Amino acid sequence: MARLLHDRFVAYDDRHGCDLVTGDPVRIDALPPHVSEPAPLGLVEVLDDAREGSPRWVVADAANAGQAAVTARGAASAARARGFVPIQVPLYERLRAALADDLAERTLLLIGSFSRSVGRAQDALLDAASRSPRPHLLLTFRLAGGVATGAVVREARAAYGVGPIASAHPSRFAITADVARHMERAARAGEFQRHGRHAAAERLLRDVAAALTRRAAHAAAAHILVRLGRLLLERGRAAAADTAFGDAAALAASGNQESAGLEARIWQALARTDGGRLTEAESVCRAVLLTKSLTPGQEAWAHAVLARVLCLQQRHDEAVRSASAVDASAMFDVDPVIAASMEATAIRVLLATGELFAAGLRARALVTRVADADPLVILIAAGAHLRVLAAAGDLHLAEQRWREIAALARQARAPLRALRARLIWHDALHRGGRAAEARRELAAMERLQRDAPPLLRRAIEERARPDRSGRLEGPAWASRSLERLAIFLIASGHDEEDDASAVKCVLARVAAELSPTRVDVMASTAGAVSTLLTLGSGLPTRVGRRVLEAGIPIEAAEQGGRELAVPVRLRGRLLAVLAARWPLDREPAPDAFDVLALAAAVTAPRLETLMARAQEQSAASVSIPELVGISAVMDDVRRAIARAARAPFSVVIEGESGVGKELAARAIHTLSARRDRRFCDVNCAALPDELLESELFGHAKGAFTGAVADKPGLFEDADGGTLFLDEIADLSPRGQAKLLRVLQQHEVRRVGETFARKVDVRLVAAANRDLRAEVAAGRFRADLLFRLDVIHLRIPPLRERPEDIPLLAQYCWRTAAERVGSRATLTHGVLAALAGHSWPGNVRELQNVVAAIAVAAPPQGQVRRSLLPVALSNAAHAPSGPLADARLEFERRFVRMALARAGGSRTRAAAELGLSRQGLLKTMARLGLGPRAGVTEAAAEDGVDAMDATGCS
Repeated sequence: MARLLHDRFVAYDDRHGCDLVTGDPVRIDALPPHVSEPAPLGLVEVLDDAREGSPRWVVADAANAGQAAVTARGAASAARARGFVPIQVPLYERLRAALADDLAERTLLLIGSFSRSVGRAQDALLDAASRSPRPHLLLTFRLAGGVATGAVVREARAAYGVGPIASAHPSRFAITADVARHMERAARAGEFQRHGRHAAAERLLRDVAAALTRRAAHAAAAHILVRLGRLLLERGRAAAADTAFGDAAALAASGNQESAGLEARIWQALARTDGGRLTEAESVCRAVLLTKSLTPGQEAWAHAVLARVLCLQQRHDEAVRSASAVDASAMFDVDPVIAASMEATAIRVLLATGELFAAGLRARALVTRVADADPLVILIAAGAHLRVLAAAGDLHLAEQRWREIAALARQARAPLRALRARLIWHDALHRGGRAAEARRELAAMERLQRDAPPLLRRAIEERARPDRSGRLEGPAWASRSLERLAIFLIASGHDEEDDASAVKCVLARVAAELSPTRVDVMASTAGAVSTLLTLGSGLPTRVGRRVLEAGIPIEAAEQGGRELAVPVRLRGRLLAVLAARWPLDREPAPDAFDVLALAAAVTAPRLETLMARAQEQSAASVSIPELVGISAVMDDVRRAIARAARAPFSVVIEGESGVGKELAARAIHTLSARRDRRFCDVNCAALPDELLESELFGHAKGAFTGAVADKPGLFEDADGGTLFLDEIADLSPRGQAKLLRVLQQHEVRRVGETFARKVDVRLVAAANRDLRAEVAAGRFRADLLFRLDVIHLRIPPLRERPEDIPLLAQYCWRTAAERVGSRATLTHGVLAALAGHSWPGNVRELQNVVAAIAVAAPPQGQVRRSLLPVALSNAAHAPSGPLADARLEFERRFVRMALARAGGSRTRAAAELGLSRQGLLKTMARLGLGPRAGVTEAAAEDGVDAMDATGCS
């Protein structure tokens, strides 16, 4: 099965794969190194401005396909650094099913063809937007055909323009006699629907669509599926309608009917709106509006659907901008139902922004225009007029209009339209003080809400909750003084310098006002939903995930309690969610939504800064220098780390102190799929039994003396990421038993709590002793070793790879010299002396020695051997034993140091030793020095720096 590797490659099996950007084949066991290429600044700005529910399409200018490929590689590099998965459109079309799990929660950079044709790139963007509301980006290219105009990024609609295309009406299809016969059968569905036989109409449409699909009449089948989806949507079956519209879009794409596919996608956005999936509906609408194939009528319709979504999300300023592009005049001759719905949406946006007079004029014009139309069209217009009358408070005319709507709904066989109108009438009665009549209307709606779509059902439930029946738009009904609370929350947020402290201060005030058991701030910046901040000791909230999907406030019963959550928005972007929970025996306060919304508005800037800093800290915590070394054993170590990173199993790293076990652990985390989550580490040798459980598993407030607050343990901190247990051989027997239980159950229990928490942590353990020898000696549990030691790595000590010492010394010198401000350089004599030392403390000892040299070194010039520590300058001692052995050992060390000074170049080393190149090779063979005693000659002969030849940064 295909799988994603490092967001750069897709693996077809254990050996073969391809590059996601270029499509070039690769070998999985020898993946090419990453080479960063610059991306156009305009494109980088677009990548940085990703907004949930807002897919985009940009075009880059290029002189030819080669320059387009270079721009694509640079864009892919910049996108991966920002959490995107760059992938070529043809590869996405071929692999989207196989990689569905890998790409489900990821944001995509879809890269179109490097040629002049846009091809099916827009279909890929529409498909990605329909699968998830992530801010996917489509990058295509426009070729100048001559001299490059520069890597200029343009907005897609401006680059390509918009032109009219053929309608998707069935008369435009290439219809054979057989297809025509099935289309005539489908026409009977309208008659069934007019007589209320909706089940028969549905069966007929499904049968015709299947027959047309079998005959490869994809365009005609897509048209029938759109009709089926509209029927299902009118009956309140939003999920089934969503599926039908999605199938219609896929068939339209197969039949090269772009217009029909776009029509199906707009209907799909309507289905998701009725299903309460507002962020996903917004994503589909914006993806449709990016395409270059929209007719003027379709563009206005898409803007109307988007305006409705934005209005439901309380984003009225954006809704006004979208509704300004709504002109339904051209659609009345094509589809009066769509045209009337577009006008009704425009009227709703006017009312939401307080433009009552303009809304009234538009509603009256709509009613007049459709006076002789189909009953369903008249019903839509009457519903829009009822909304205006209810907002104006004219209950007498509103009641007349409501009775007309009830009659029209029976005539049009549209009970859900009547239910929506009844909701508007109920709100008008409640605002007018006619509570008894409002309760009767509410009781009638509750009897019918079982068949309503989720969005309408949620609105009815909102009005039916105890102490909530009066909740309408706006905070005027609230019992407490929200003005005073707002002043206090703003002051609290400004008094604290630290962002986390400021947010916690606001949450504490919210908890004091509303008395919840728990308040959570949740976000999905790394793909999976995670909790940023928590206040209280109740069960974790769950409704926040739904708010992140829908983008609207939600109240729900979860885990036996009551939960409320509101979105935290900043500059039009869904930033996070503020969620609160109450137990079974308590109800939220009547104005809890408004208090949470107020707190969300106050904390939004702080949360943005806090999340940005957390992402920077997370990136810094896993950014490690590459493991330095040119020896064969280090090549093996790097390959082993790459293989371990791709696997999801536990890792044990063994090696002496100071060899770089922690660097290897961080490298495993950085190259793994968990790199966007935290890397936590703990030294087991410094962990006494008294603090073991609290440090690893956390504790509850009051669990023991000094536990003044709840504290999550390292396992919770590393949830979704990697936990590094250093010096695990020194863990006490009690600690080993506790750790074994976590590995078996995959859950932790804080000290002082009675319930367990599920954790998903990858363990990487390190030891400076042989763990199997420790098991044989009875100092380490065998069952724990068997669970930990799935993947085993050994980092060799420095004395086993002396050819790496000069490179490591140069690397450490650059770091130390930069810190002390020195521009001096190490001489060959110093490097030779460093290479001749045995380094019992390994790389850590080498770092410390080089740091000491940097402190004593001159500001510039060369560092001489006189500055070396005494232990190194006097380290050359004649070995004991036969003279022949001593001579061989001297020659071996002398040749090795010459190779080290020459950066591995045998030609330069031979010249320094006064030998020919062939003479040096013979001497190396006699002394038993392998071919990897230095850097490859090709790199050195080309003038490549020794450090660069190893890939070090």
